[in-house]
Amino acid sequence: MNCLKTSVILLLCFFLLTCGIDEYYYLPQVSEGGIIRQFNTKADISIPSNLINQIYYATGYVIYYKIYTSNEDNENYDILRTYPRISTDYNGLYSYTDPSNATSLPSLTTFSGRGFYELELEGINIGTVLSTNGGAFSINFEQRPGTEPFIVYNGNKYNILRSNGEGKFNPKPGDRYFFSSDDLKDYANANSTINADVSGQSGITQNAFASMYIVAVGTNPKNFTKLYGKPTHISIFKLPPPN
Repeated sequence: MNCLKTSVILLLCFFLLTCGIDEYYYLPQVSEGGIIRQFNTKADISIPSNLINQIYYATGYVIYYKIYTSNEDNENYDILRTYPRISTDYNGLYSYTDPSNATSLPSLTTFSGRGFYELELEGINIGTVLSTNGGAFSINFEQRPGTEPFIVYNGNKYNILRSNGEGKFNPKPGDRYFFSSDDLKDYANANSTINADVSGQSGITQNAFASMYIVAVGTNPKNFTKLYGKPTHISIFKLPPPN
Protein backbone atom coordinates (compact mmCIF):
# COMPACT_ATOMS: atom_id res chain seq x y z
CA MET A 1 0.00 0.00 0.00
CA ASN A 2 2.83 2.39 0.87
CA CYS A 3 4.45 1.65 -2.48
CA LEU A 4 1.18 2.45 -4.21
CA LYS A 5 0.83 5.77 -2.36
CA THR A 6 4.42 6.66 -3.19
CA SER A 7 3.82 5.93 -6.88
CA VAL A 8 0.72 8.11 -6.94
CA ILE A 9 2.55 11.00 -5.27
CA LEU A 10 5.46 10.70 -7.71
CA LEU A 11 3.10 10.68 -10.68
CA LEU A 12 1.26 13.72 -9.32
CA CYS A 13 4.52 15.62 -8.83
CA PHE A 14 5.63 14.70 -12.35
CA PHE A 15 2.32 15.94 -13.77
CA LEU A 16 2.56 19.27 -11.96
CA LEU A 17 6.16 19.81 -12.94
CA THR A 18 5.70 18.94 -16.61
CA CYS A 19 2.38 20.68 -17.14
CA GLY A 20 3.01 23.94 -15.33
CA ILE A 21 6.31 25.06 -16.85
CA ASP A 22 5.17 26.85 -20.01
CA GLU A 23 1.89 28.63 -20.54
CA TYR A 24 0.45 28.61 -24.04
CA TYR A 25 -0.70 32.09 -25.00
CA TYR A 26 -3.64 32.05 -27.37
CA LEU A 27 -5.64 34.90 -28.88
CA PRO A 28 -8.86 33.83 -30.66
CA GLN A 29 -9.53 34.66 -34.28
CA VAL A 30 -12.26 37.05 -35.42
CA SER A 31 -14.87 34.92 -37.18
CA GLU A 32 -15.15 35.14 -40.96
CA GLY A 33 -18.89 34.87 -40.39
CA GLY A 34 -18.77 38.11 -38.42
CA ILE A 35 -17.75 40.10 -41.50
CA ILE A 36 -20.35 41.31 -44.00
CA ARG A 37 -18.93 42.83 -47.19
CA GLN A 38 -20.80 45.28 -49.38
CA PHE A 39 -19.02 45.19 -52.73
CA ASN A 40 -15.66 46.97 -52.44
CA THR A 41 -16.94 50.00 -50.52
CA LYS A 42 -17.92 48.80 -47.04
CA ALA A 43 -17.47 46.00 -44.51
CA ASP A 44 -19.34 45.47 -41.24
CA ILE A 45 -17.27 43.63 -38.63
CA SER A 46 -18.69 42.10 -35.47
CA ILE A 47 -16.37 41.12 -32.60
CA PRO A 48 -18.08 39.37 -29.63
CA SER A 49 -17.44 41.28 -26.40
CA ASN A 50 -16.23 38.12 -24.67
CA LEU A 51 -13.71 37.17 -27.36
CA ILE A 52 -10.58 38.51 -25.67
CA ASN A 53 -11.70 40.81 -22.87
CA GLN A 54 -11.15 38.06 -20.28
CA ILE A 55 -7.62 37.32 -21.53
CA TYR A 56 -5.22 39.21 -19.28
CA TYR A 57 -2.41 39.46 -21.84
CA ALA A 58 -4.65 40.71 -24.69
CA THR A 59 -4.44 44.40 -25.63
CA GLY A 60 -6.97 44.72 -28.47
CA TYR A 61 -7.04 44.50 -32.25
CA VAL A 62 -5.05 45.94 -35.12
CA ILE A 63 -5.84 46.17 -38.82
CA TYR A 64 -3.14 45.57 -41.40
CA TYR A 65 -3.47 47.00 -44.90
CA LYS A 66 -1.63 47.17 -48.21
CA ILE A 67 -2.50 49.30 -51.23
CA TYR A 68 -2.34 48.10 -54.85
CA THR A 69 -2.55 50.39 -57.86
CA SER A 70 -4.24 48.92 -60.92
CA ASN A 71 -6.21 49.62 -64.07
CA GLU A 72 -8.67 46.92 -63.09
CA ASP A 73 -12.07 47.94 -61.81
CA ASN A 74 -14.41 45.40 -60.27
CA GLU A 75 -16.88 45.42 -57.40
CA ASN A 76 -16.75 41.66 -56.81
CA TYR A 77 -14.67 40.74 -53.75
CA ASP A 78 -13.90 37.19 -54.97
CA ILE A 79 -12.72 38.42 -58.37
CA LEU A 80 -10.56 41.11 -56.80
CA ARG A 81 -8.68 38.40 -54.89
CA THR A 82 -7.58 36.84 -58.19
CA TYR A 83 -5.61 39.86 -59.43
CA PRO A 84 -1.97 38.68 -59.56
CA ARG A 85 -0.34 40.99 -57.00
CA ILE A 86 -3.30 40.79 -54.62
CA SER A 87 -3.62 37.01 -54.97
CA THR A 88 0.11 36.51 -54.32
CA ASP A 89 -0.23 38.16 -50.92
CA TYR A 90 -3.65 36.64 -50.21
CA ASN A 91 -2.41 33.11 -50.92
CA GLY A 92 0.85 33.74 -49.08
CA LEU A 93 -1.08 34.67 -45.93
CA TYR A 94 -3.77 32.02 -46.28
CA SER A 95 -2.21 29.50 -43.88
CA TYR A 96 -2.33 32.17 -41.17
CA THR A 97 -5.99 33.02 -41.83
CA ASP A 98 -7.15 29.40 -42.24
CA PRO A 99 -9.08 28.53 -39.03
CA SER A 100 -8.34 24.81 -39.50
CA ASN A 101 -4.57 25.44 -39.35
CA ALA A 102 -4.13 26.16 -35.65
CA THR A 103 -0.32 25.89 -35.70
CA SER A 104 0.28 28.68 -38.23
CA LEU A 105 0.43 31.94 -36.29
CA PRO A 106 1.81 35.25 -37.53
CA SER A 107 4.96 36.81 -36.11
CA LEU A 108 6.18 40.38 -35.93
CA THR A 109 7.39 40.23 -39.55
CA THR A 110 4.58 38.22 -41.18
CA PHE A 111 2.74 41.29 -42.45
CA SER A 112 5.61 43.76 -42.63
CA GLY A 113 7.57 41.29 -44.76
CA ARG A 114 4.83 41.57 -47.40
CA GLY A 115 4.54 45.34 -47.25
CA PHE A 116 1.51 45.49 -44.95
CA TYR A 117 1.29 48.21 -42.31
CA GLU A 118 -0.94 48.98 -39.34
CA LEU A 119 -3.95 51.16 -40.05
CA GLU A 120 -4.15 54.40 -38.06
CA LEU A 121 -7.00 56.70 -37.09
CA GLU A 122 -7.01 60.47 -37.26
CA GLY A 123 -6.78 62.07 -33.83
CA ILE A 124 -6.97 58.88 -31.74
CA ASN A 125 -5.02 55.69 -31.13
CA ILE A 126 -6.74 52.82 -32.92
CA GLY A 127 -6.13 50.59 -29.89
CA THR A 128 -8.45 52.84 -27.88
CA VAL A 129 -11.25 52.20 -30.37
CA LEU A 130 -10.66 48.54 -31.27
CA SER A 131 -10.08 47.48 -27.67
CA THR A 132 -10.59 44.19 -25.86
CA ASN A 133 -14.25 45.15 -25.39
CA GLY A 134 -15.00 44.09 -28.96
CA GLY A 135 -18.21 45.33 -30.51
CA ALA A 136 -19.42 46.08 -34.01
CA PHE A 137 -17.88 48.58 -36.38
CA SER A 138 -17.80 49.36 -40.08
CA ILE A 139 -15.11 50.40 -42.53
CA ASN A 140 -16.42 52.73 -45.23
CA PHE A 141 -14.91 53.67 -48.59
CA GLU A 142 -17.68 55.82 -50.01
CA GLN A 143 -17.02 56.51 -53.68
CA ARG A 144 -17.76 60.21 -53.46
CA PRO A 145 -14.80 62.35 -54.52
CA GLY A 146 -13.17 64.06 -51.55
CA THR A 147 -14.91 61.89 -48.92
CA GLU A 148 -12.24 60.44 -46.64
CA PRO A 149 -12.63 56.69 -45.92
CA PHE A 150 -13.60 56.16 -42.28
CA ILE A 151 -14.49 53.78 -39.47
CA VAL A 152 -17.73 54.01 -37.48
CA TYR A 153 -17.66 52.53 -33.97
CA ASN A 154 -20.32 53.09 -31.29
CA GLY A 155 -21.79 55.88 -33.40
CA ASN A 156 -18.47 57.72 -33.61
CA LYS A 157 -16.79 58.38 -36.95
CA TYR A 158 -13.00 58.27 -37.33
CA ASN A 159 -11.13 58.98 -40.54
CA ILE A 160 -8.62 56.26 -41.33
CA LEU A 161 -5.00 57.08 -42.12
CA ARG A 162 -2.17 55.34 -43.90
CA SER A 163 0.92 54.48 -41.89
CA ASN A 164 4.31 56.12 -42.13
CA GLY A 165 6.03 53.06 -40.69
CA GLU A 166 6.68 54.91 -37.42
CA GLY A 167 8.67 57.47 -39.35
CA LYS A 168 10.49 55.03 -41.63
CA PHE A 169 8.92 56.50 -44.81
CA ASN A 170 7.12 59.67 -45.90
CA PRO A 171 3.88 58.87 -47.72
CA LYS A 172 2.61 61.02 -50.55
CA PRO A 173 0.29 62.82 -50.36
CA GLY A 174 1.26 64.00 -46.89
CA ASP A 175 -2.28 64.00 -45.47
CA ARG A 176 -2.17 60.16 -45.51
CA TYR A 177 -5.85 59.76 -46.38
CA PHE A 178 -6.90 56.73 -48.41
CA PHE A 179 -7.47 58.56 -51.69
CA SER A 180 -6.66 57.31 -55.17
CA SER A 181 -4.51 60.37 -55.81
CA ASP A 182 -1.93 60.94 -58.51
CA ASP A 183 0.89 60.89 -55.93
CA LEU A 184 -0.29 57.56 -54.53
CA LYS A 185 -0.61 55.99 -58.00
CA ASP A 186 2.73 57.34 -59.23
CA TYR A 187 4.93 54.27 -59.75
CA ALA A 188 8.06 56.31 -58.95
CA ASN A 189 6.72 56.86 -55.41
CA ALA A 190 6.12 53.15 -54.71
CA ASN A 191 9.39 52.62 -52.85
CA SER A 192 10.67 52.09 -49.32
CA THR A 193 11.21 55.78 -48.56
CA ILE A 194 7.95 57.26 -49.90
CA ASN A 195 4.93 55.01 -50.42
CA ALA A 196 6.24 51.81 -48.85
CA ASP A 197 2.64 50.69 -48.27
CA VAL A 198 1.85 50.71 -52.00
CA SER A 199 2.39 47.93 -54.52
CA GLY A 200 2.76 50.01 -57.65
CA GLN A 201 2.17 49.27 -61.31
CA SER A 202 4.22 50.95 -64.03
CA GLY A 203 2.54 53.30 -66.43
CA ILE A 204 -0.58 55.35 -65.82
CA THR A 205 -3.01 53.60 -63.48
CA GLN A 206 -6.62 54.55 -62.92
CA ASN A 207 -7.48 52.88 -59.60
CA ALA A 208 -6.13 51.81 -56.24
CA PHE A 209 -7.34 49.13 -53.83
CA ALA A 210 -6.60 48.41 -50.17
CA SER A 211 -6.55 44.85 -48.81
CA MET A 212 -7.15 44.64 -45.05
CA TYR A 213 -6.82 42.07 -42.27
CA ILE A 214 -7.91 42.23 -38.62
CA VAL A 215 -6.00 40.40 -35.90
CA ALA A 216 -6.12 40.22 -32.10
CA VAL A 217 -2.90 41.30 -30.39
CA GLY A 218 -1.43 41.07 -26.94
CA THR A 219 1.79 41.16 -24.94
CA ASN A 220 3.70 38.10 -23.73
CA PRO A 221 3.85 38.64 -19.92
CA LYS A 222 7.15 36.78 -19.67
CA ASN A 223 9.30 38.51 -22.28
CA PHE A 224 6.99 41.42 -23.27
CA THR A 225 7.08 40.54 -26.96
CA LYS A 226 4.02 41.08 -29.12
CA LEU A 227 1.52 38.23 -29.44
CA TYR A 228 -0.77 37.67 -32.42
CA GLY A 229 -3.90 35.66 -32.99
CA LYS A 230 -4.84 34.30 -36.39
CA PRO A 231 -5.80 37.15 -38.73
CA THR A 232 -9.02 37.36 -40.72
CA HIS A 233 -9.27 38.99 -44.12
CA ILE A 234 -11.74 41.87 -44.02
CA SER A 235 -12.07 42.94 -47.65
CA ILE A 236 -10.47 44.68 -50.62
CA PHE A 237 -11.63 48.28 -50.80
CA LYS A 238 -11.53 50.66 -53.74
CA LEU A 239 -9.99 54.01 -52.86
CA PRO A 240 -12.12 57.03 -53.85
CA PRO A 241 -10.72 59.95 -55.85
CA PRO A 242 -9.55 62.97 -53.84
CA ASN A 243 -11.72 65.46 -55.72
